[in-house]
Amino acid sequence: MFPRVPRFPRRVVFTCVYVYCLLMIHRLTDTNQATQQQKAALREDILGRAGVVRAGCSSSPPTLTKLQQHARDATHVSTNLAAYYHNLHLKAALKNIIYLPKYNLSWCLVAKVASTSWTKALLDLRGIIGDAYSDPPLQVVLRQAFRPVDPSRVNHTINTSLKFLFVRHPFQRLVSAYRNKLEDSSLQEDGAYFYKNYGSSIVQRFRKSRESVKAEKTAEVRRNNTDEKNSLRDVHENNEIKTRHRVTSDGRKQENDGEGRKMNDNFSEREREKEEDEYTEFRKEPTFEEYVDYLLNTDVDSYDEHWKPISRLCHVCEFNFDYIIKYENFKEEINYFVEMLKESGRLPTKFHLQWKNRGGTDRETTTKYLSQVSQHKRWLLYEKYYEDFLYFGYTLEDHVRL
Repeated sequence: MFPRVPRFPRRVVFTCVYVYCLLMIHRLTDTNQATQQQKAALREDILGRAGVVRAGCSSSPPTLTKLQQHARDATHVSTNLAAYYHNLHLKAALKNIIYLPKYNLSWCLVAKVASTSWTKALLDLRGIIGDAYSDPPLQVVLRQAFRPVDPSRVNHTINTSLKFLFVRHPFQRLVSAYRNKLEDSSLQEDGAYFYKNYGSSIVQRFRKSRESVKAEKTAEVRRNNTDEKNSLRDVHENNEIKTRHRVTSDGRKQENDGEGRKMNDNFSEREREKEEDEYTEFRKEPTFEEYVDYLLNTDVDSYDEHWKPISRLCHVCEFNFDYIIKYENFKEEINYFVEMLKESGRLPTKFHLQWKNRGGTDRETTTKYLSQVSQHKRWLLYEKYYEDFLYFGYTLEDHVRL
């Protein structure tokens, strides 16, 4: 038999174990409280964005779509005609709203913002298996599985449901769209499709000839040389009179000025030759600057869904979205959101989201691409996506070095 442990040591052991258990319970309680506080803060932040959108829509309403303009103008002609155009507008607005009647959920599908991951998860609920390279694309399959709501039933479906969407910095999203859809037409996913429908026409409309590029470069070099000569002239004029006279008297000024002009001319020639040597014929896909030129010279309502502003795509001023998840903090926010939906019974416990950022378009990459266009064009691009910046709390400085 084992020897009997003395009573005093046993009490010490029990006391230590008891204190340790108390400490662990206290620690777990603190951890749980901290987790609850974090969730509460996250919930408040996500819900607060919906309020910001409503305030933005009130202070700076979006421009009307063409169909809305037709409906407004038709009110002076015929009530039935106005209702017809309004119905067409609603039908177009509902195209990207995925309504889940079983769970009374409405999600606005926004391309380039975790749309593939969420689409796969929703299709799994229907027993439909697919991947990012499915043919037809997963988003097409999703719209077939969840048919758009009829405009006449909006008040009984979409408007009474819990509505949510995912947003992303406008510039990061449009750079991601360019890299994924237009930069390389040989991509497995759908590069050929986007080159045929967008890339080739962008090149035809906005590609400059070799001669025009050379002329622009030469003009730019000449402007720079003129500015440099003017600066040198101002410096010489501000020199002391005594110094000017002394240099003139020994004959050096004339010689130096001649050498200076010769150096400037040689420098200009070298710059022109350098620009010509560095010029290479463009590949068949549009460059990023040509893509930006296309965006600046195209009506927003004619944009493809991959680069159309989110506020325009989801009509956030018409449908009051309850939850707005930001891509920049997507992993943390979506985990909280999915957990909340499961706890409230709006999603089944088997719902599983596998999210992975396949594109790799981060802040640094976005800044790199935007640096290829002038500051003026960046400002014009900002105006095109102004409503997204305003409604979703993004700033121009987030991804652009001004």
